[in-house]
Amino acid sequence: MKRRTCSILAACACLTFIFLWEQVQATRLGYEVGRSQKLLQRQAQMNAYLRMELARLSAPDRLAREAQSRLKMIPPDPQSQIFLGESSGDSEARAFKASHPNGQTGTLSFLFRR
Repeated sequence: MKRRTCSILAACACLTFIFLWEQVQATRLGYEVGRSQKLLQRQAQMNAYLRMELARLSAPDRLAREAQSRLKMIPPDPQSQIFLGESSGDSEARAFKASHPNGQTGTLSFLFRR
C-alpha cells in the first residue's frame, strides 16, 4: 500500500510540475508576443516617418533650391538646353520652351548643360 501511495504522489508531483512549467512558458511567450507587437508598431511608425522624410528630401522644388544655394548651380540659357526626343523641326517643343521664361520648365533641366 505504501508503494502505491508513493507512486500516486510521484505521478501527482510530475503532473503538477508539468502544469506549472506550461503556465510559466505560456506567460513567457505572452510577454514575448507583447514585445514583438510593440517592436512591430515602432518599426511601422519609423517606416512611415522615413517615407515622409524621403518624399520631403527628394521633392523637385527642394532639390532645385539646394542645387542653386549649396552647389551654386544656375539655370542654363534656353539656347543651351537640349530636350531629348526633339527633332530640329519640332515646333511643339519650341513653343513649349518659349512659353517658359528663362528656360525653367518646372523640372531639374537646369542641371543638364551642353
